[in-house]
Amino acid sequence: MQGKPESEPTSWLWQANIHGEKADIPGPNPEWNNCPHGGWFFLPWHRAYILCFEEIVRDVIQNELDGPDDWALPYWNYTRVTNGDPDSPESLECRRLPSAFRSPDWPDDDGDNPLFLAEPDRSPGAALGAPIGWTEVNPHKAMQAPRFTGVTQFGSEYTDSHLLHSNGQSGLLEMQPHNLIHGYVGGVMSQFFSPRDPIFWLHHANIDRLWAAWIASNSGHRNPTDADWLGFTHTFRNAQGNKVEFTSEDLQSEDALGYVYESLTDGVGLKPPERLVAMLAAGGDLPPQQVAATSGPTDLGPDALTVPLTPEPGARAGALPEAASPQTPNRAILTMDDVRADAPPQTNYRVFVGARPDHEEDLDPEGPYFIGHVHFFGAVGTNTHHHGGGGLTFRFDITEHLTELRQLGIWDGEGIPAVVVTPAPLGPPPPEALEGARALAAVPSPPPGSRPRIGSISLSTT
Repeated sequence: MQGKPESEPTSWLWQANIHGEKADIPGPNPEWNNCPHGGWFFLPWHRAYILCFEEIVRDVIQNELDGPDDWALPYWNYTRVTNGDPDSPESLECRRLPSAFRSPDWPDDDGDNPLFLAEPDRSPGAALGAPIGWTEVNPHKAMQAPRFTGVTQFGSEYTDSHLLHSNGQSGLLEMQPHNLIHGYVGGVMSQFFSPRDPIFWLHHANIDRLWAAWIASNSGHRNPTDADWLGFTHTFRNAQGNKVEFTSEDLQSEDALGYVYESLTDGVGLKPPERLVAMLAAGGDLPPQQVAATSGPTDLGPDALTVPLTPEPGARAGALPEAASPQTPNRAILTMDDVRADAPPQTNYRVFVGARPDHEEDLDPEGPYFIGHVHFFGAVGTNTHHHGGGGLTFRFDITEHLTELRQLGIWDGEGIPAVVVTPAPLGPPPPEALEGARALAAVPSPPPGSRPRIGSISLSTT
């Protein structure tokens, strides 16, 4: 597939271009640049996408390599936990980029490994096998979401087309673990032409599995019944290179499509501490009263960064303490707008409020200061044309977070707690990668010229 010309529908590059083309503007082919992120077609579109890709690969395996007739696309179960311990050696191994994708050679050293991509097409940490943190992949919040669409949403909000909208609101599964895995692998995977990296397909097979697991886990979990969702048509190419069409209704059941997953109960998340209730979403209208904001863009780097927020002139002094009071219905919302980078930053970031960056215990993702993540998937360089030229927007509901800070005596309700943003640390690389100075590359650090940044940070109350 990788040796075929880009003009052939069954070639590697054509298939990747369906998702996103490596160009500044949409390509000449209307079948390319069609990734539906930030909307409710995200899951059915990708299910049809990997289904057709699997058919094409199986055809090559059977007819050109004389391989098994029952070959199926594997999934990368980075959400798997053994014995309830996300830090066990077995759990850490599941969160490493699989070894078959880290070696430049075949196991018998007989030729180049087509699954391998060298830095900077992958992040140094992922390339070395340093595991992504459990905090970044735990799908518990998504798997407990009661509805597909709505305020507490599993599968993203209503959109009138399958294309990404600049104000589209990503669902919980898309935000975590989906987007954070893209950020962890980095390089090609952090951009909309991510299917050029072979690990993309195993990643999305696991996301598809989690959708199936969400439906199977609770009789109240249902896909949308709206005709706009059910009847929408998704067009791809089959193993013969011919166009095939699926409606979202056709794609609701993996059983009906002819495949099953080994397990729908393995790797579906662990309940985090009760304090981790901050809601992370993208897009939407700003709340009505802005209390504080940054005075300009914030450039992120390899170290924890404290970002002070300046009170807005005329903002009511008691608005923030009232929002942090259990006796009122008010909410406190932290918004990060125009999040983007010039090149892949090769890391995700964790966000804290009120933390002291020089106190390691304050940067514990299970502690009272942690509120969520920022990633750069789809907001790197020219990828921002998928967002109408803008970067990403993240919103965190920090109401319960501020309430707990007051109850613990960490914040007295006076002033504006500072925001702290720090690269998400990785676990230790495997023993074979610990020799020599290259092991230092497992420490997340944006490369020169990537310039990850946040256009503005604001705190508002409703």
